[in-house]
Amino acid sequence: MSWAQAVRNRTRRGVQIASAFVRIDYIDTMNYPLALVMRALSSFVPIVTFYFVSGLVSDNGPEVGGDYYTFVVIGIVTMGLLGATLNSFGNLMLRYTQEGQLEMFLVEPIRWRALPFVMIPWQAFIAIVTAMLMLGLTLFFGAEYAIGGVLPSILIVLLGLASTLAIGILGASIKVLSKRADPVLSLYTIAASVLSGAFYPLEQLPGWLRAFSWLIPHTYVIQALRRTLMPSGADLPGPSAAQAILALFAFCVILYPISMWTFGRLLEQGRKIGALSGY
Repeated sequence: MSWAQAVRNRTRRGVQIASAFVRIDYIDTMNYPLALVMRALSSFVPIVTFYFVSGLVSDNGPEVGGDYYTFVVIGIVTMGLLGATLNSFGNLMLRYTQEGQLEMFLVEPIRWRALPFVMIPWQAFIAIVTAMLMLGLTLFFGAEYAIGGVLPSILIVLLGLASTLAIGILGASIKVLSKRADPVLSLYTIAASVLSGAFYPLEQLPGWLRAFSWLIPHTYVIQALRRTLMPSGADLPGPSAAQAILALFAFCVILYPISMWTFGRLLEQGRKIGALSGY
């Protein structure tokens, strides 16, 4: 079998497996429609809340692109969007473990290291649709976006989802073994909330603390999206779309070998000690 044929076969097999997981998650979601509605409504609460908060901001200066509401909305939507790949894989792995399904997956002809990529498409799809609806709703509250920045924003978001998935895989590895504790994702979520500038300009942070912001993928995604999507975003400080794309690509190159190696080792260890079964 040629190398190209082997790649095509693996790709076809991966698509089939991912489609199966999408079907499982779709059925599970549709079986609980009220939970889906409540989840969607809770996502819209922050953008309505900050509409009123923005009325208290008297200075819509250049540090927020002249429009604090659009500025903060992009931060809120991005936090929720990236949270999909950051947390969903760990939650799914824990759910399958507690339900006793994970060991069943591992005896199937599925590469262990393919699990993160075939298990989260439905969760990512829901997050992307929710983000689009949120941005659409903010138009009625006066938010303004630059249409010309949509295409580079799509690439930035995709790389942002990929980089946060790498962190999510690392956190999920520990979460499956510990069952409850989730120190990696908990610490990262706190750092992202404080250091990424989702709710305020990075310049508000002390200089020594601001330096740590650039170690977080969230920061590059949020800052670059503001610069590309806000009408006056070009005047904002921070990385350009091209710089953010390069930085996020570098995050992926560095993080994936570490997270996938850790995931494989901890999954193997969990199989040996029987930690992958439900209780």
